[in-house]
Amino acid sequence: MESTNELFNLLDSLSLGEVVVMKVESSSYGSEFFTVLLERYSKLRGKELIIVDILDTLHVLSEHLKILRFRNVFNDVPVVKVGGTINVGKVIKRISIAGEHILYVKRYWEVLEDYLKGKEKVIVLVLGWERLMALLSNYNDFYQIIVETQRSLGHENLLVIYVIDISVTKGLPLNPLPELERIATTVVKAEPKEGVGIFRIEKTPKVGIIKRTIEVTTPTIMSLLLTLKQGHT
Repeated sequence: MESTNELFNLLDSLSLGEVVVMKVESSSYGSEFFTVLLERYSKLRGKELIIVDILDTLHVLSEHLKILRFRNVFNDVPVVKVGGTINVGKVIKRISIAGEHILYVKRYWEVLEDYLKGKEKVIVLVLGWERLMALLSNYNDFYQIIVETQRSLGHENLLVIYVIDISVTKGLPLNPLPELERIATTVVKAEPKEGVGIFRIEKTPKVGIIKRTIEVTTPTIMSLLLTLKQGHT
């Protein structure tokens, strides 16, 4: 699975303190594939993964994976839930989205910082951030959350990865994607194509790989899923 190895090599090249944006579209299964890939990667590399699940986004991904007869992928993954009602994974904290919007982001970072005491080299995967931003109606709230989001940049124990559905962000009155891309150290776009998933590296601090394209065929994806399924039985 040479193309999958290329993606693993890309993940290996990321450093603690980085903020990564993976851009996907609702019309593809880019979110599902990348989330499974990251779960597999964290186990193979012995790195801890924690998921911030905003508005039940992880539930949607999990149900899509069940269509592939691939269940219980995230059973042992720690999860911080922001809003939503459906538990997937090992939920360690629930945060209500009642009240001021800025409090949601502050609370989940407080939970993460408390959870991370004594831990090193943790990957934080944030799912559904764009849907949280869709609740905003004014620039004051918008930039308060942007400033709060910047807190993880340069964190000595964290690698933070946002999976962003650009089908959602492009329709928002206040599109958060340009600001998030400004904050990010690495930006990758997943593009669907018949029989192939294409990953384009749009921004990176690493010399020599900017604009690089990694193609992963559907058989490779299914082979990876099969490997994962066997690993969970």
